[in-house]
Amino acid sequence: MAIEVNEKFPTNVNPKYIPYSKANDHITACANPIDLNLAKEFAGKTVVVTAAPGAFTPTCTEQHIPDYLKHLQDFKDKGVDKIIILTANDPFVLAAWGKALGYKDEENYVVFATDPLAKISKELGESYVEDLSSAGFGIRTARYAGLVVDGTIKFLENEESLGFTDISSASNILEKI
Repeated sequence: MAIEVNEKFPTNVNPKYIPYSKANDHITACANPIDLNLAKEFAGKTVVVTAAPGAFTPTCTEQHIPDYLKHLQDFKDKGVDKIIILTANDPFVLAAWGKALGYKDEENYVVFATDPLAKISKELGESYVEDLSSAGFGIRTARYAGLVVDGTIKFLENEESLGFTDISSASNILEKI
């Protein structure tokens, strides 16, 4: 059963991430992963959550996530407190991916976090998960985007395939705010 608009975003799984820091600026340098407490991040805030099938994959790296990074000021101007990018990759890969995409902000407005075994995405509903085991990639997050206000989902939709359309684009989410 899928979670719907006006329901709470699941917070019982804390994804892990590695905050960006100048001390770990090089793409191969990173610190230890820490928990991202979703309940705390959502409380009283407006948060955009977008998920991608995988770090360093062509569509995710060339279109989907750069689209968000290009519009950071637009999100801030609309009152978004944080953007959380989820994939099933481990936090070390995600830290390197963020740096490879040029995101270097010690305030960590954008968080590249792991959705371990796509557990968070599964709680949203089966259509938010992709089983790519036959291709050797395992269980992945589907490509989706959502708007969470004070923990409540105000918008949540996923792509019908692994492609990238307007559904999960930054401009679509900006229109929903």
